[in-house]
Amino acid sequence: MSPGAWFDRKKQFGVTEAIQIMEYEHGHVDEMIDLIEGNIACDFKLLEGLDIYYDQKVFQHACNAVEDMKKHAPGLGDRYHVYTSKQDLKAHDVPDGCVGAIGTRAASMWPYKLVTTLLQRLVDQNGLFIQSNTVVTSVVDGEDNATVITDRGNIKAQTVVHATNCWIGHLVPELRPFVSPVRANVQRQQANPVRMRPAKSWWLRYGEKDYDYMMQRPDGAFIVGRASTGRRATSDDSTMDFLPHVHLRSVTPQIFDFGTKDIETTHAWSGAVGFTLDGNPLVGRLPFPNRRHQWVCAAYQGIGMVRAFRSAQMLAHLILEEELPSSYPRSMLLTEARLEGWEKDLGGTDINSKM
Repeated sequence: MSPGAWFDRKKQFGVTEAIQIMEYEHGHVDEMIDLIEGNIACDFKLLEGLDIYYDQKVFQHACNAVEDMKKHAPGLGDRYHVYTSKQDLKAHDVPDGCVGAIGTRAASMWPYKLVTTLLQRLVDQNGLFIQSNTVVTSVVDGEDNATVITDRGNIKAQTVVHATNCWIGHLVPELRPFVSPVRANVQRQQANPVRMRPAKSWWLRYGEKDYDYMMQRPDGAFIVGRASTGRRATSDDSTMDFLPHVHLRSVTPQIFDFGTKDIETTHAWSGAVGFTLDGNPLVGRLPFPNRRHQWVCAAYQGIGMVRAFRSAQMLAHLILEEELPSSYPRSMLLTEARLEGWEKDLGGTDINSKM
């Protein structure tokens, strides 16, 4: 939902579709409220998401984007609030040294609690059968259904959804050239004593593509991630990247005011995320021969919290052959034309040879 993405989307997709994409991302907050509030215990909390800028050029670019959005879609542009005065920045827990900040409505939650609660209800109420610790080696299409071949036997289904994100190329090699896996790095940092600032989340933007992100948990601990420099293009999340974790332990506490110098990194981990060439997820039926019963919902560009849920809704409409509501960006649909455009961008990768 960062305003800085506006101009790139406007140039790539046009004004109307760029507005659709931005509103689609913002819409996740309301969708989460409808799903979670009073229904699922997952530490859900509304807050203000702050983009904090340390580079004047990057900040001005973002401010210009907000003003341009207001010209084309006033309601979208009004979602953002620009802070430049020392008084406003201090009131919003913005660190010293920044040149300005832009806030918008956001939220935080514990995704694992949300997902496991939903799965448990589907098991209890709808007869969902989960095959955990089961390795899928291939998916083979037939006339009436697809067969999921696993190390514990085969499963036949009329509809198979590939929701493996950056690992999509393992079972769908046709998409391997078009989805790039990247390893992201995250830590849990505990400040002592704790200073609670639970009404905010922060993106610390040091340069055009150099930033960290962070939020505070109800117990006072901070979840801090290195979102750019130093991470590697790999789907291996069994290990971590050295430099990003050194940065999170040493540089971030020097920039963000935790209220104390006594900060302990209690947990550190990595996770693989998936990127496409145009910055949009992949949603739809696989447009390849012998894939008629197979669909995909994947590649959320490392910001799945404002991509994954509504992408799944979009796919559900398609699978059920319902009319797709106008609020869903059509540029996210997986089509032959989209793949052919990527083929040209990559210098002639022949998608037909992957089919």
